[in-house]
Amino acid sequence: MSIVRTAGRARPLTTLAAGIAVVALTLAGCSGRDAADDAPAASGEDAGDDTTTAAAAEDCSPGFTETEVRIGNSIPLSGPAAAYGAIGQTLQAYFDDVNAAGGLELADGTQRDVSVSVVDDGYDPAKTAANVRSLVEQEEVFALAGVLGTGAAISVAPYVEEAGVPNLFVGTGTDALQSLHAEDPWTTGFMPQYGFEVQALAEYLVAHHPGATAAILYQNDDFGESVRAGFEEAFEGTDLEIVAAEPYELASASVDSQVTTLAASEADIFLDWAVGSFATQSLKKKMELGWDATTVVSAPAADATFFLKPAGEGAADGVVSVAYTKDITDPSSAGDAGFDAWTDFATAHDEVDPLSAPAAAGYQTAQLLEAALQQMQGCTREALLEAATTFEGLELDLAPVAVTTTPDYPYVFREIKVQVFNGENWDLAEGDYTVD
Repeated sequence: MSIVRTAGRARPLTTLAAGIAVVALTLAGCSGRDAADDAPAASGEDAGDDTTTAAAAEDCSPGFTETEVRIGNSIPLSGPAAAYGAIGQTLQAYFDDVNAAGGLELADGTQRDVSVSVVDDGYDPAKTAANVRSLVEQEEVFALAGVLGTGAAISVAPYVEEAGVPNLFVGTGTDALQSLHAEDPWTTGFMPQYGFEVQALAEYLVAHHPGATAAILYQNDDFGESVRAGFEEAFEGTDLEIVAAEPYELASASVDSQVTTLAASEADIFLDWAVGSFATQSLKKKMELGWDATTVVSAPAADATFFLKPAGEGAADGVVSVAYTKDITDPSSAGDAGFDAWTDFATAHDEVDPLSAPAAAGYQTAQLLEAALQQMQGCTREALLEAATTFEGLELDLAPVAVTTTPDYPYVFREIKVQVFNGENWDLAEGDYTVD
């Protein structure tokens, strides 16, 4: 992977093709395996015709019927990462609206309900694995969407590959997806690839903070270790150096001691890769200690409403992060069609906070899944995976750039920007960063 940096403008992308070819497969028979087996032959129909109809029905994957497509989501609704549960709740609310309006029309011209089951995993990969198995084997979901976390993605990857179930738009950008992709193409990431995110931020820091030292706080797991290693590699050959590093456990009550240790290094840059409530704690403690360092946070922590502002006035001023979603906290965005559509949707649902970044991620995940289902040619899980990995210039309400996906790169976003928090909302820095 390499990064191409362009100054001040996004690359033009082609628009999504308006017409979708109707697959030759007769979807009228795709009402489920049991229905196909039990259906009597039509009057005058010979055995060969009946066999053909049954075979067509057998081609439809579990979870896809003539009236419904079932989707599963495992997400933390409790625990330190419970704020991210808004992803699943918003995904569910989005398709509740679609279903109330008559369902989603697919390529065969039939409208189907998209039923979303959301279950709590407490941000525990072991619980995610159990949930996913139950969703696939007991509820017979057609696909998974919006599952959260690097640990979760890795823990269920062997199972979804063996079962042949798409695990789409997972809330992670772990580099492991790219490493696993050749043998496990069934998992795709919603977030920018972490290696891409880290390289873009490292390039920004080298340009704007020459000769600086850095200290990093990171989760003691695959996610955190990959980020730490990524920054170390990105800083090689530059005049930036990591002089202190502290891991933290998700089961910990606080990260105060780690931040205190990092502050003692007097580093110029704080690479704050805490998530959820830990991100707020770390910012608050940094301010209490009077540590005057430029703070850089991960994309999952760049939520002004839930993670930055609760740290206290001034605690998040000047925080740097990446941007791949429009700033939903900026009222000046009113008038933008996508922003207005999001606001209208969110305000119509009590469970959706219009200022919540996780909720916005759930909204984007829902639109990605909606587009994949509509573009899907057939009624199989393989067809859905193909559709999700072949978007071309797809416009999302909250994405600042059009989305193009390819089967060889298992992430949604190939272009991002860097943004700086001004205490109220985000200001975009000049330049775009693009995966080449």
